Amino acid sequence: MTKEENVGRKATKRARSLPSAGQLIFSFMSLFSLALIIRNSDIAIKYAAEGLSLCTKSVIPSLFPFMVLSDIVVSCGAVSFIARLLQKPTRLLFGVSGESGCSVILGMLCGFPTGARSALSVYDARRISKAELERLLCFCNSPSSAFLISAVGISLFGSRKYGIALYLITLLSAILTGIIFNLKSRLFSHKSDTFSPLDKNCENISFSSVGKFTTLNFTEAVSASAFSLIKISAFVVFFTVFIGTLSSALSSFEMSPNTNALIFGFFEMTSGVARSAAVSPTEQGAILAAFCAGWSGLSVHFQIMSICSGRDISFKSYFKAKFLQGVLCALLMKSYLAFFAKDMIFNAEPTAIFLTKTTFDRLDILTLICFSIALFVGIAKFRKIRKNRHISPT
Repeated sequence: MTKEENVGRKATKRARSLPSAGQLIFSFMSLFSLALIIRNSDIAIKYAAEGLSLCTKSVIPSLFPFMVLSDIVVSCGAVSFIARLLQKPTRLLFGVSGESGCSVILGMLCGFPTGARSALSVYDARRISKAELERLLCFCNSPSSAFLISAVGISLFGSRKYGIALYLITLLSAILTGIIFNLKSRLFSHKSDTFSPLDKNCENISFSSVGKFTTLNFTEAVSASAFSLIKISAFVVFFTVFIGTLSSALSSFEMSPNTNALIFGFFEMTSGVARSAAVSPTEQGAILAAFCAGWSGLSVHFQIMSICSGRDISFKSYFKAKFLQGVLCALLMKSYLAFFAKDMIFNAEPTAIFLTKTTFDRLDILTLICFSIALFVGIAKFRKIRKNRHISPT
């Protein structure tokens, strides 16, 4: 071994022993959070109780039914029927199979993490590949209509019109993000096809592939959803404590409302939009709230990562996509307000009390009822088709 080779090996070994940039950032944030909570232990206990209250009054009631139903949709085989309807548009727009379209719709209607949960269920059922799952996660998670319209629009900004506009803009930005990532893959990918043979098989979906729904599927869906909600609630409580102690620590510093909203929105979406409502002029706060809704906050991202744990999934594209979605939301909201700001009336006083209120409003209930009807009609149709295929002469 020459002297140059020996020096090169030592340099490589030294480089491998050094922590990566991500490890350094995460270590710093962990130590900072620990010091922050220890220094403000009384405040941490107070906000931990508020986080638990938020979970029981808002998070669990608004998420649990949708998460159970999304698992049932996959286990009973309804995804196959939906895949036939969505095969062409999802392939053309997003470069994903029709079976992924069900997760996109659930994410748009029910909010996160239902979209990611549904996508993961389809992946675990071996209907899509890991590459398609990673792309699907980039645009199938958006805030729910109840949160954006009721909590943000009405409670914070005093404008239902703004809440509806914010919800539609968030959906549009998610769709645009999916289209942009599809175009990027087509233009810069060196592979002849983005998907594995498993995904190509989805094009030949038949009703014979539909599984038989049993009570076991239902109990598994309820159990898996409950376990996922425990993880989600843990992140909600932690970030509620972190945001509360951070707010107490930063209260002695003089920061602009814009900076304050961006800092809190980076970590937790709800805190970000609440502080955006305090920004003056209100139109500027509305744009900041749109960015926070598109970005969604580290709390939501860690919830998604927790649900997908143990599957060796890369989240590099996911974080890029969520930042892009935040920027698109802000730009679209700015364009919307440029034309319709006169029709928007903001007359609410910003408050943090809405955090503990249930955001399960009539729109969510209507969505749940319609989705349930479609689900059971699909199951009945599948059973009828299977019965006809079984009794038909071969």
